[in-house]
Amino acid sequence: MKALVLCAAESTAEKLRELLNGAGITDSDSFCGAEARKKAVSREYDLVFSALPLTDEFGLDTVAYISMNTDAEQVVLIPSKVYDEAVSKTVGLNISLLPKNSPSSLILNTLRRTVTVKRAIDDEKRQRQALEKKISDDRLIYRAKCVLIEYLKLSEEEAHRILLKRAMDKRLPLKETALEVLKMYDAGNRQ
Repeated sequence: MKALVLCAAESTAEKLRELLNGAGITDSDSFCGAEARKKAVSREYDLVFSALPLTDEFGLDTVAYISMNTDAEQVVLIPSKVYDEAVSKTVGLNISLLPKNSPSSLILNTLRRTVTVKRAIDDEKRQRQALEKKISDDRLIYRAKCVLIEYLKLSEEEAHRILLKRAMDKRLPLKETALEVLKMYDAGNRQ
């Protein structure tokens, strides 16, 4: 898991990196302000850990920008005096806000929970992509069966058996065999 640390001073960055290490995240970069926006969007970070205010701005706009333009989870430490206002401004964004004076154990627990959530979300995305690929492959195979049924006047079972036999004979995945059938009989007209 890759983390981006946003803060005003290197001494603060060190403290934030120690907390990240406690949460099991050892790979992190640290930046401030406008440079951070570019880095966060250009590189894929799993977690953004911020301590506001930043050097060249307060930083809430940067945090919101990162939330709207990346898939990164965020934990943001914010001064207590503006905490309620910041919470109201970040409703609906993928951000966990904590007052700066929160105990280290609460910050560490929030980081660990955020890491767990990010991993679960990433797992769900991978599963969804695998299902979408399977559906796409199944549609392709179904179209190939329909072409065989239409051109060779076969039943669905016979068309399925022919596809399976061709796939086994050529030692190709069923999807590849279906593509060959579509090219052979349908010449791409239905794709």
